[in-house]
Amino acid sequence: MKGFWKSSKNKFILMGTALFSFLILLGFAVLSLVILYILKNKLGVSLYSLASIVVLILALILSVVITIIVFVAVRKAQKLIFGLSRVAAGDYSAKITYRRGDVFARVYKNFNKMTDELCSVKSMRDDFVHTFSHEIKTPLFSIQGFANLLLEGGLSEEEEQKFLKIISDEAGRLGTLADSILLLSKVENQQVLGEKAPLKLDCEITDCIIVLERQWDSKHIEIDSDLEPITINSDGAMLRQVWINLLSNAIKFTPEGGKISVSLKREKDNAVICVRDTGCGIPKEDIPKIFDRYYRSPDAKLTEGNGLGLAICKRICTLAGGSISAESEPGNGSTFTVELPLVEEDDAF
Repeated sequence: MKGFWKSSKNKFILMGTALFSFLILLGFAVLSLVILYILKNKLGVSLYSLASIVVLILALILSVVITIIVFVAVRKAQKLIFGLSRVAAGDYSAKITYRRGDVFARVYKNFNKMTDELCSVKSMRDDFVHTFSHEIKTPLFSIQGFANLLLEGGLSEEEEQKFLKIISDEAGRLGTLADSILLLSKVENQQVLGEKAPLKLDCEITDCIIVLERQWDSKHIEIDSDLEPITINSDGAMLRQVWINLLSNAIKFTPEGGKISVSLKREKDNAVICVRDTGCGIPKEDIPKIFDRYYRSPDAKLTEGNGLGLAICKRICTLAGGSISAESEPGNGSTFTVELPLVEEDDAF
């Protein structure tokens, strides 16, 4: 309820409603005085009779006003009840149309958001089951095959350790794949980000660099960061996936002793984040495809990965109202640029 009073539009509507009600009452008062004057001076009606007539007129007017208000409220409530009945019956595509400025606009808007999210959950479940069942076959067959070899026996200790290592790696790859598919299914079917809050981008990106320190330090990679203090209102948990994915990719494709540069700056109404590496680069013809799910360029297939990270990044940036792009040249590394709006659009009714 506190948030309601923070909206200037809500205050304007309430003030307008109060002023309109005052003008109506003032009009009724003036009309009553005119009627009293006419009846008393022209027709000689007694004050008692005049008072009775005024009370009857006001009662009639009040009854008409209340009837209209109740009728309008019932009709609007019926639209919501009908929509909820459709949702209860499993029809998550139900929508309520409304006009801007409608007193029930916020209720209808939230109802439509709810059905969008319900549709997303259903699509996410169906998509996850289909995609996961297809993608897990390779690691599962690998695990099953080497496990059977171990069960048959007759292997040297070195072979046993080798096969156990393969099984462990494949199990880990399976877990990573499951997490990635679930996250991608979730963000692809979402229409809006989760709960938003003030987010210090420079601190978030710095935290992600520290989290991945073991990876870039083991390859003796130099990290150069130039981060301008910038705060936006967004979903920090979701955007963290973008920074982790971009930094992990940069570390993965940057050779021993290479360099990664991370920058954050303000450009007009956007926060611009760039992640540059000195890796192998991406062929020009592959750049339009790298944000597609499961796509991996020929060079990337030599490293571990499932081709989902950049697709996740693109969808999250879109949900945040921003964008992501890539520039690269084989042999000269790659630059990934994320642009996020500093000011959100006013979505109040």
